[in-house]
Amino acid sequence: MKSRILIGATASILALSFSATAYAADDQQAAGATTDGLEDIVVTARRIEERLQDVPVAVTALSAQTLQRRNITAVNDLQFSVPNLQIKPSNNFPSLPEFILRGQRQALFTDENVVTYINGIAQSPRGLTLYDLESVQALKGPQGTLFGKNSMGGAMVFTTKKPVFNTEASAAVEIGNYNRKLVNAMVNVPFGEKIALRAVGQIERQNGFFKAVTPGQRDLNNRHNESGRVSLLLAPSNSFENVTVVDYIRRKEVPTPSLIEAAPLANNFFRGVTMDAVRLQSLAGGAAPRIDTANGLLVRQGNPFVSYGFTHFSDTIPTGCVSGTCNVLSHYAAESETYGVANTSTLTVDDHITLKNIIGARYTRATDHQDPSGLSGMVLDLSSLLGPGVSGYATNNDTYFQNRFKNFSEEFQIIGNLDSFKFITGAYYAHQSHLYAVNSTFAVGPASFYGPYPVRHSQDNDKTDSFALFGQGTYDFSSMGLNGVHLTAGLRYTIDKKSHSTENFFTTTSEQLQFWSPSRPASTCNELNAPNGSPEAPTAVGLNNGTNCSLSDRRTFKALTWTASLEYQPSQDTLMYLATRRGYKAGGPNPTTRSLQYNIFGPERITDLELGFKNEGRIGGMSYRFNVAGFIGWYKQIQTQDILQFCANPAANPADPAACGTYTDLIVLNVGQATIKGVEVEGTLKPIPQLQLDFGYSYQVGRYGSGSVVVQPTNPALPIANSNPLSAGGTDLSGKEFAGVPRHNLSVAATVFADFIPEDFAKTSFNVNYYYRSKTLGIPVQGIYQTPGFGTLNARLSFDNIAKSAFSVAFWMSNIADKQYKLFCSNNLNSIGYAACKWGDPRTYGLTASVKF
Repeated sequence: MKSRILIGATASILALSFSATAYAADDQQAAGATTDGLEDIVVTARRIEERLQDVPVAVTALSAQTLQRRNITAVNDLQFSVPNLQIKPSNNFPSLPEFILRGQRQALFTDENVVTYINGIAQSPRGLTLYDLESVQALKGPQGTLFGKNSMGGAMVFTTKKPVFNTEASAAVEIGNYNRKLVNAMVNVPFGEKIALRAVGQIERQNGFFKAVTPGQRDLNNRHNESGRVSLLLAPSNSFENVTVVDYIRRKEVPTPSLIEAAPLANNFFRGVTMDAVRLQSLAGGAAPRIDTANGLLVRQGNPFVSYGFTHFSDTIPTGCVSGTCNVLSHYAAESETYGVANTSTLTVDDHITLKNIIGARYTRATDHQDPSGLSGMVLDLSSLLGPGVSGYATNNDTYFQNRFKNFSEEFQIIGNLDSFKFITGAYYAHQSHLYAVNSTFAVGPASFYGPYPVRHSQDNDKTDSFALFGQGTYDFSSMGLNGVHLTAGLRYTIDKKSHSTENFFTTTSEQLQFWSPSRPASTCNELNAPNGSPEAPTAVGLNNGTNCSLSDRRTFKALTWTASLEYQPSQDTLMYLATRRGYKAGGPNPTTRSLQYNIFGPERITDLELGFKNEGRIGGMSYRFNVAGFIGWYKQIQTQDILQFCANPAANPADPAACGTYTDLIVLNVGQATIKGVEVEGTLKPIPQLQLDFGYSYQVGRYGSGSVVVQPTNPALPIANSNPLSAGGTDLSGKEFAGVPRHNLSVAATVFADFIPEDFAKTSFNVNYYYRSKTLGIPVQGIYQTPGFGTLNARLSFDNIAKSAFSVAFWMSNIADKQYKLFCSNNLNSIGYAACKWGDPRTYGLTASVKF
């Protein structure tokens, strides 16, 4: 019923919009007006260049000019201009951004739900830079046919500027609060009429937003980045073009910290620890904690931009160890280096056929250090639990991650443009290897959350080979008398071959992040907590070293995905369409599982239906553009992460749960079904040449269907193992709304072109934009805590071509009201006993001076 109501409401909007279109068309005929008040937006949503208004896909496109006007310089800023987009730091790797479109977030160790493409090649968002771009496009809904990698929620498409056959150069310097300094430069040089080279680079420095109170600790969420890109264009003839792009990015940061937010009101040791941590964090922020009696919580208060932060990271962060010799990174909690090369060759055979080949390779090495709980660096007073005068218990929740990615992809396309039929078909291959290692310490004074072992070590080596054949075509029925009627259909067959080897154990030694290290005599398996040779660990031959504490497996996943849409375009300015798509995401390994039955999780699928309307024109003297899409998606076998609770001390009396203790672990499993539905509206209005108004709004709600159960051990007083399997009687999510997904997103922007200021002084413009996101809900068993709604206001004042010169200057301010808002919160209240949040940026402001030649 609700689905019919949603589609009916969307249809009503389209009907009203169509009436407005008819009025606008009549007005244009009467006045002889055109739509030249708004520039055409070109997108590549179907892997070829098309007008935004001609594409039967919901797309938000941000041009280079829009990025500049709204002062979008960091990846995180994009979410404030794209309806239905969330960006948050990855749960595991805080320096890695995670894109969320249409409520589809990435669970631990799974493929991305939203795939990032740079110049047509799928790659990690860790390598993103936002300068010298042609555009940024957010494609919403499953992109499982034409794009290189299947995706469930959408795709983020970044296109860099190509070399041109003109000599160009530019440079910019930016300064701001938090000691912000940024310099970038570009030079474009043609060599005759067939070769052109473009080189661009950037250096960025900024102090941290979070003031560290731990002595010797750097402020957190700083920036210390360098990057560069060189593009070479070869055009030996009118029919052939080759573009090669080589880029390098290095980041050294102390990333956004997790800040402890709440702890349960309970009188036991671990929860007493987190309660005192909430008290200390509140005092650091200049307030006392609040008691939430209704929910049984002690809640942090005060300024969140004061943090205890990581500990020990300024001493050593191993970035790779060979023969016992480690390279040491000092003073930064995260470092990454990315090298990439991409080559696109385009051959125009004739007026109807074009051949394109896209090949890319990428290497990323990244080290991340985080404190998931926000407990590290505190000195606790536990006298209420351990007796008078018991204080000085230092906390340590340091976790070191190391990742090494190697990617290679090859894609060949045949693009056809016949009289009534346009098509694109081809083949795709990609190889990815991911080497992942983590060492974690979670201790309070002499007490470790890992029992007698101070360190938990896990390591995983994943490899994926992906093969696909695809084809999509659009037929124009105009030749049959059905003017403006088009039918688009596409298929893709994908084979994903995945293999993994993983080790996971507790150890008493001070571990280094050494890939596939030798045996460690003082270790015990965390992978399978059972005696050697028992039914729980039949393949283990010993429990005393990393080699034997391991699991391995390989699986092949296959999927047929599709797209189909019926389109009606009565004029160049109006498009109506009804589309359906199938999206797929491969399964994979669980590096931290303690049960063989959950060593591998299965693939996830979605089938959606999208009803869309696009229109642009003029009403009177006003130019406008209006796009709306209503969607509903049906999920199956959703990949979700589950926080498992199990006995931390197998030797304890099973009849005494308190003696057994509780420890948690994260696994990914497939959970039932769900439906997500919503509406997205975007538009532009130019009532006068001196004013442009842009707006975007989205509404969405996702709910789990029947049979969506998050499992837990059959007997929580025993370790998880095959003799204590995960039960189907866990937490039933049926009817529950998606966690961490806002129902409402709103963005509005106004740009004033101040032509009342003489151009002899400067071309002057002023942009102000506002963004609002509604609250999100939490689900404890999935480790997601609720967040309140928030809004931010930003502005930029630009003076371009001052005194008709090549010099420009701009003044900008973000989060003008200095709102304190949470981007994402994790929930471990029912297990270890804390909730922790990652916060958005405070108010920033500065000046940018640039020159172009």
